[in-house]
Amino acid sequence: MSAPAPKRARTRPPLGLPPEPVPDGFPGRVTFIKSATSLRDTPSSTLPEVALCGRSNVGKSSIINTLCNRRQLARVSTTPGRTRLINFFDVQARVMFVDLPGFGFATGDQREVAAWGETIQGYLADRPQLCLTLLLFDARRGPEREEEELLLWFRQAGRPCLAVMTKADKIGRSEVEASRKKAAAQLALPPSDVIAFSSLTRLGREPLWGAILAAARVFSEERPGAADELPEDTA
Repeated sequence: MSAPAPKRARTRPPLGLPPEPVPDGFPGRVTFIKSATSLRDTPSSTLPEVALCGRSNVGKSSIINTLCNRRQLARVSTTPGRTRLINFFDVQARVMFVDLPGFGFATGDQREVAAWGETIQGYLADRPQLCLTLLLFDARRGPEREEEELLLWFRQAGRPCLAVMTKADKIGRSEVEASRKKAAAQLALPPSDVIAFSSLTRLGREPLWGAILAAARVFSEERPGAADELPEDTA
């Protein structure tokens, strides 16, 4: 998947926000809203949206399950490149998680793959409710060219993006911090904008929630009418 061309600039800095306190027991109610095959099918909720973006099999579903204290909320696929759906989850009416199809292992009819890519690019470029993208990469391989290109596009477009180093339990404990700092330097991010995460040990769960809730709060304060910006065919 190639990075979409930015269509409009935003003035808000990508992050730099102090983490929001995470309430005890949060989140409580988490509801699967729908799966969309096109932008026309996406919900018109006014909730700030947090999209999970990364290679197939990088652990997007596992992160959603861990963050939401659920085992099977998001289905974990063992076959990379098969999922073509954009899945929406309402998290206690505070934020909407958006599980985007993975990139890097797309399989199937070439026309289908091209249409899928255009849908994802359109969502990332134009979705008014999108307040934060989590760019995931595997701790064992580090960020690669696609991750670097996507992060560059997010930076140029002013789209807030946080890098998440998944599967941190797959490397030695002594390697986690060094790998996180190395990835931050490679991506030209402050170390605080790269979070090490493990769905097995739950490492990084609280810091990631703190960043998500902070981004959602600021977005809700600055863009209370985000849904009004939706194109007519997606409202």
